[in-house]
Amino acid sequence: MRDHLIGYLLGALEPSEQEQVEVQLGRDAQLRRELDLISRCLEPLAADKEHIDPPAGLADRTCEFVAAQSQVRLAPAGGFLRSRWTLADLVVAAGIFFAAATLFFPALNQSRFAARLAGCQNNLRQIGMALTSYSALHNGFFPNVPTDGSLAVAGVYATRLLEHGFISGPQVVVCPASSLADQLVEFRVPTSREWETAEGAQLIQLQRQAGGSYGYNLGYVVDGQYQPTRNLHRRTFAIMADAPNSRPPYHSLNHGGCGQNVLFEDGHVQYLTTCKAWGCNDDIFVNDDGQMAPGLHVNDAVIGTSECKPVVSPVILKTVPDQDR
Repeated sequence: MRDHLIGYLLGALEPSEQEQVEVQLGRDAQLRRELDLISRCLEPLAADKEHIDPPAGLADRTCEFVAAQSQVRLAPAGGFLRSRWTLADLVVAAGIFFAAATLFFPALNQSRFAARLAGCQNNLRQIGMALTSYSALHNGFFPNVPTDGSLAVAGVYATRLLEHGFISGPQVVVCPASSLADQLVEFRVPTSREWETAEGAQLIQLQRQAGGSYGYNLGYVVDGQYQPTRNLHRRTFAIMADAPNSRPPYHSLNHGGCGQNVLFEDGHVQYLTTCKAWGCNDDIFVNDDGQMAPGLHVNDAVIGTSECKPVVSPVILKTVPDQDR
């Protein structure tokens, strides 16, 4: 299991392996300490995560050069071909081929990464416009997360937006770079009726998958009263993001563990290589107490996983009445 820790941090494991590691982390305190140590050792790599595109046409020029060097002339009249390749020629050709491969394939991977990153950002922008429209019709409030009942999870936002016609379909909440996008079964956002009638394992499954590839803001608590998030158009207040993993240290696995796209309350989307907004000390995945739970004040933004519940104590929290939203 220890051999999988680096792959777990980098998002390089298969979904089944990822789940096994997370289960073991929940049971083994020593393994969690080792994971934390490895994570801190890998922190310097965050400074070198910028994705730089290669010079335009580099792959084509390299292939043309290789082709020019590998031309074979016909032998003079004599009825047979004689190779003009020497050992040195083969070594040079092999070196050129290797150089071309090291340039071309990373460039191809970078292009795929960039395309999926852009597709994910486009999804979040669409959701951002939907959330803004929703708030305009609901006294400035975004879809609230109930504190009790079957819908009392962050992923309920997707059902609210889809059923009210603010998003075009379930594909909008699936990031092209997430494992969910690679599944053979088509993703569906559950209806309110499905939420209300589901029980046991079926309900747990709905709660885990309802939010798609994204996490949603959990609101905040003041004096024991739960408050849904109101649209104040703040530039550094996270309202949604690529969904984090289910156990600390929290970060998204959607983009190879390299970072996460974040939708901020003013509608703009940024790709962050850390869990903090640029120019802001607020960790988007935990509150000021270090918990994935509702914020401790109005500016304490917390993005929770689809199944995350806005419950911070065994006491039933008071909520703002519907007529005030």
